[in-house]
Amino acid sequence: MTGSNQSWMNATLPILGCFGGGSLYGWSGLSPSVQIAFNVGSGLASMVFSFALASFTIGVLLSPMLLGRIPSRYRLSFATALAAASLAASCVAPSFGIFVVTYGMGFGFSSGAIYSLAIAHASASRRPNLLVPISVAAFGLGGAVFGPMGIWLAALGWSVWSTLPALCCLSFVATANLLTTQKPNEYSFVADNKHIFIKPGRTILKLWMVFATGSCAGLIVLGLASNFLVTNPASQAATIFAAAAGNTAGRLSASAVASWCGPKPGILGALSASILSLTALGFATAPVMIVAWLFLIAFSYGQVASQTPLLVSRHFSGSAFPSAFGWVFTGWGAAGLLGPWGAGWVLEKTGDLRFALLGCILICLLGLWLTIRLPEPKAKIAEG
Repeated sequence: MTGSNQSWMNATLPILGCFGGGSLYGWSGLSPSVQIAFNVGSGLASMVFSFALASFTIGVLLSPMLLGRIPSRYRLSFATALAAASLAASCVAPSFGIFVVTYGMGFGFSSGAIYSLAIAHASASRRPNLLVPISVAAFGLGGAVFGPMGIWLAALGWSVWSTLPALCCLSFVATANLLTTQKPNEYSFVADNKHIFIKPGRTILKLWMVFATGSCAGLIVLGLASNFLVTNPASQAATIFAAAAGNTAGRLSASAVASWCGPKPGILGALSASILSLTALGFATAPVMIVAWLFLIAFSYGQVASQTPLLVSRHFSGSAFPSAFGWVFTGWGAAGLLGPWGAGWVLEKTGDLRFALLGCILICLLGLWLTIRLPEPKAKIAEG
């Protein structure tokens, strides 16, 4: 393999791993198949997504410590192989409980490990402003592709085997990473990826609250996207694609927004846009407008998701960043655990999505207030 091909593979494989792990964001495309296969309602199906998001968070928090015992060149292969094995096990799960363990916990955790590896690789590279947003966006792109694909394959009778394309993607990354000779280049680590442990303090708590409240509405919309238009599979696929595509577009554009105004104003703008879009969605009746507002809500969430690592890096740098970001990311996990599960329960009890949207608006207002009160960093906490 030539040097240019090695450089391309070094940059691409972690991002491609994020793309496969991002199929987690296409959950609403798999949810109908799960409900039919295991004879469960929307509340229990939403619980699987909530468990997966919580497990994802645990993977982000613990994987730097757990994977630190493995030689660096094998870490991506280990994480992607574990994700592929978890998906394969969920496809043959004999019961709903086993499916919760294999998909909700196994795939959720391994996807978090993949995400953590990719963000650490990007933040420690010589091109962090390019690779961090792209790595984060790859997860949203995975949902945009694998979610509608899941609806299509389910209509063809694939049932829970509709996760097979994501499984193949992750298996490819695991194999290709083992076969690739990794040499330093502009997309590689500047230094060995050692980490120091940061105990959560007041700054981390404030950032945690901003991320939790800023993410909740977007995660609820991503988890319930297929419920906004239930007339036919094509309409459901359109809502899933709009949510996932908006999420991806928001993540990809975050770097430009942060360069223009900084991550804190970027998050404030995203939350303000989310509040307006959620309000409009509550009154929308035309399918095209429902799809458009879902896109804008997901776009705002994508902005928050990508701006937050940049915001954390304003307060913590160097070897302290992975640990600090891991703690802050648990706020996303809390939003993922409580948000979709709670919204699914409300929908099941009331049959009206507007109650869930009202809760999203209130949470966004709280996030807006918390972000306004977040102080500017006096100095970064770096190594040692």
